[in-house]
Amino acid sequence: MSLYRNRFTALERKRKSEEIASNKLTTVKSAIIKEKFESDLKVLENQACKEVYYNHKLTHQGIVTYKTFEGYYRKRNKNSLANLLNYKPDESDVWRDGKPFDEAFGVAVKDKKDYRRLDKYQVRKCKSACQKLSYYSGTRELISKKSGKYKFKVGFLTLTAPSSANYQQILKAFEGFLDYLRRTANCAYVWKKEIGEKSGLLHFHLIVNNVVPYYIVSWKWKRLLIAQGVEWAKNDKGLDTNSHSKIEIPHSAKQVARYVSKYVSKECELPVECGFIWGCSEIIKECKELILIEGEVSNDELWNITKSHKSISTDYVSILCCDLLKVKNLAPMLYNIFLKQYYSFKDNLTLPQRFFEV
Repeated sequence: MSLYRNRFTALERKRKSEEIASNKLTTVKSAIIKEKFESDLKVLENQACKEVYYNHKLTHQGIVTYKTFEGYYRKRNKNSLANLLNYKPDESDVWRDGKPFDEAFGVAVKDKKDYRRLDKYQVRKCKSACQKLSYYSGTRELISKKSGKYKFKVGFLTLTAPSSANYQQILKAFEGFLDYLRRTANCAYVWKKEIGEKSGLLHFHLIVNNVVPYYIVSWKWKRLLIAQGVEWAKNDKGLDTNSHSKIEIPHSAKQVARYVSKYVSKECELPVECGFIWGCSEIIKECKELILIEGEVSNDELWNITKSHKSISTDYVSILCCDLLKVKNLAPMLYNIFLKQYYSFKDNLTLPQRFFEV
């Protein structure tokens, strides 16, 4: 019996040692395979070619070509992330070196500013919105009692206020006026706030794609200002001293470009209490240009347009300045693609006309 037990225990030990040995061998083999796989993967990542693709955006300004990179990754910087907060520092916040310090990020956040600035990037966006509105709005023929029949595409509006009005009153009245343009006048618009260099008063420049009679604009704007408590100055006869609205109708694309460059896209600064410097209708933002990836555009057609049109190139972006509605013979495929985009934008932006006679 004891011999049997000794034999059994010896057999059990042998099996146990074989099992442990096999497990160790398996673990070592898997570790070697995993290590080799990770080393091969690092080699492939280091030797991998960074792909560069060219995308083409069809816009009202022409064909915008820009590069997209595949295989490059950007790390999120704590400073950039903290700057996105842009909160107003309170007395209870932690301060270091005279700046509010965010302990969660471990960096100082943006300083509080008492003004807003229209920088070059915002100027480009504002100018592009104005040009898009002017380009895609349909041309309509209207009848005026003074001028007879005339063609209309976009109009310019300037709104001022009496010197007795403060910022809060003017901004509240302007919100009501924009609501009127959206709901009643069926206008798509781009607006910009500005403070006069000589007068120092806040006023507004707008581009609208629908005709609103002058007497309606004047009456509505005056009514909104009076509703906010603005007092109108009177003359000896008891009449209003001056008008605070102006309407201009351009007769060519050059006049639109001059107005945009002179008033709308001029760099400026405004106090924080004035709010955003510029804005536009949501429908303009929804009209997004078509993007064609590399291979969907014929190089022959691009070369044909390049030979006869001006191109502006930088390191990552190039603009082929052309009117895509006039390149049917040079680039028929691009012309047909852009034509669908043009009509879809035109149907969205050119809203029904309410005022048939002005």
